[in-house]
Amino acid sequence: MTDVPGTANDHTAAAFCLSTELVRATVPEKIHLGRSWLRSQEQAMAEEFLEEGRDQLPVDGDYTVWRQAQQRRLGEARERWLRDLAQAGWSGLGTRGRSLAYVRPDLLDEYDSSHPENPFDLPLTASVTDAQSVWWRCLRDESHQWRTSFNNRHVAGTGCPRCGKKGVSRREQEIFTALRERLPALVSPGSVSRHEPPQGCRRLRSWRVDMLLPAAQPVAVEYDGAYWHKDRIGKDQEKTTDLMASGHIVIRIREQPLPAITPHDIICTPDQQADVIAELVHRRIVEVTPESVLAPSGDPEPAEATQLQLFPDDTPTFGVGDSHIRSQAQRIALKALMMEALLQIHTVSVNFDRTLGEHLLCGRSVRDVETVLRQDMGGLLALSHAARRTLGPIPPDTGTAHPPGQPD
Repeated sequence: MTDVPGTANDHTAAAFCLSTELVRATVPEKIHLGRSWLRSQEQAMAEEFLEEGRDQLPVDGDYTVWRQAQQRRLGEARERWLRDLAQAGWSGLGTRGRSLAYVRPDLLDEYDSSHPENPFDLPLTASVTDAQSVWWRCLRDESHQWRTSFNNRHVAGTGCPRCGKKGVSRREQEIFTALRERLPALVSPGSVSRHEPPQGCRRLRSWRVDMLLPAAQPVAVEYDGAYWHKDRIGKDQEKTTDLMASGHIVIRIREQPLPAITPHDIICTPDQQADVIAELVHRRIVEVTPESVLAPSGDPEPAEATQLQLFPDDTPTFGVGDSHIRSQAQRIALKALMMEALLQIHTVSVNFDRTLGEHLLCGRSVRDVETVLRQDMGGLLALSHAARRTLGPIPPDTGTAHPPGQPD
C-alpha cells in the first residue's frame, strides 16, 4: 500500500512549492492555486482508497466499519491540507473548511437528516465544534438513536452509547476492528480468571483484557495509552505476570514513551494508523502462536445481493448456495458479480466524498457532483441487469401450495 497523501516528504515538498507560488500571486491567482492544489490532494487520496478497495475489500459484512476508517483518514488529511494552505497565506477557506461534512466524513452517514429536529444542511454549514445537540442514527443498528453535538462527536470522540463499550477508547476500538479482520475469532473485551489471589486475600474478580484470542494457549492483547498508563507500570506488570502464569501469551501495545514490559510488546506512536498497529500485532501473534490457532476456517462466502441491497424488489436475489442456481457456472458468475457490486459501491462512496469535498472548498458545482454520482450508479444498474441474465428465469414453485381457485 502506498503512503497516504499528505503524510510523506512528497507532500511537504508540494506544500512548500505552493507556498512559494502563493507569495508571488495576486488574490484571484491565489484562489485558483489553492483550489487546484486541494483538488490534486483529493484526487490522490481517492485513488489511494480505490486501490485499497481492490486489494483489501472485506466481503464478510464489515465493509461499513472498514470504510469508516478510510473516511476518518480522509478527514485527518483534509485538516493537514488546510493547515498547509493557511501557513502558505491562502485565505479562501471560509466556514465550510471546518464543517462536519469536510472534516469528519466518517460521521456524515450517522447524522440523521430525516429527523424533523435536524436541519438538513447543518453538516455542510455548521462548524465541527458546534455545541448544538442533534440526532444521530447508528450505522450498525438503525434502531439506535441518540442526541449529542458535533463537538462531542469530533473532540470528545463519543459514539453510539448502546454499541460503545464503557472505558474503551476510539483508538482501541479501531485497532480491534482492524485486527479482527485478520483474526475473526478475536473478542473484545475478554474475561480471564486470576491465576492466584495475593496471599491472605480472598479471591479477586477476573481480569478484564482488552482483546482475547481463544485457543489452547490463548493470546491476550492489551492497549496501553501513554496518558492513562504513565503511572500504572506496576499494575500493568502485575496483570501481565498473572496472565502469563495462567497460560496466556500476553502482547501489550505500548504507546510512546511507555517502555515495553514483555519481549512480545509492540511500541507505537500516538499518530500511528490503527491498521498498521494491527498488522504489527498480527505478525507478532503469528511468531509466538502455534499454527493451529491461526489456521483459517475457510474462505468467506461473498456478500449476498440481499445484504448489499443492490437490486430492486422484483429481482431474484439468491444466496450463492441457493437451490435455484442450477449450475456451477452460475454460482461462479454470481460470486464475481457480487464482488464487482461491492467494488462499485466502494467507488460510489469514495467518489461522493471526493466530489463533495471539491464542492465545499474548491468551487465545484452541485451539477458536477450529481453527474459523477449518476455515472457511478449507472455501473450498479448494469451489474443488476447482469445478475438478472446470469440467474435466468425463476423456476416454477415446487411447494405444495395450490393455485388460487383450486380446492385443497
